[in-house]
Amino acid sequence: MKFNIFSVALLTAVSFNAYSNDGPYWTDSNGVIVRSGFGECLHTINWTPEAAVEGCDGVTATKTKPEPAMAAAPVVAAKIDSDGDGVTDDLDKCPNSPSDKPVDADGCTIVSVVLKDVKFESNSSELTASSHAQLDKAVDAMNKYDQLRIEIQAYTDSMGEAAYNQYLSEQRANSVRDYMIGKGIAASRMKAVGYGESNPVADNGTRDGRAENRRVELKIIE
Repeated sequence: MKFNIFSVALLTAVSFNAYSNDGPYWTDSNGVIVRSGFGECLHTINWTPEAAVEGCDGVTATKTKPEPAMAAAPVVAAKIDSDGDGVTDDLDKCPNSPSDKPVDADGCTIVSVVLKDVKFESNSSELTASSHAQLDKAVDAMNKYDQLRIEIQAYTDSMGEAAYNQYLSEQRANSVRDYMIGKGIAASRMKAVGYGESNPVADNGTRDGRAENRRVELKIIE
């Protein structure tokens, strides 16, 4: 085998105790890469450009380690709403409620609801402006459940003559019905009934009690 002058100089610059560990570079007994007299890292026959390490063969920056793979997000099972009422089975206390009628947070069909924010001017059937927001919500519900029929029930307190209270409650029930008709709800879906001072829900002997008794309720009849 012939050696040129450069090869001889290179080999004589290498420590005689260097050995190969089948890696890309010759290393000494301490695992340190052996260099030539010119400072070059000595390759073994296993060296490839991809095997170059920092400080050898012009590599000046540490190779970037691959980012660890992101853990897959846990799969969350979709919650089931068996009766289609909008309340999932894990929360539904009335699992067989019909889907064409409104339900409460427990998934149970709403039979009636008191419109607490629906008020009238004193001794009048004229709705206050602040009543419109809650009535508009009732209109939205009627549009959502478009087969629903309701009875609009109006009540008064016991102050004054019973006959007048009965008349006033009828006028107030009709005012609510007229408002909802004006918002596009068919008149055939609503029945207005005045109950006067009957069926109090609180003590008519107190101011707060009378305020509670002056109320409008919507009762589902179909």
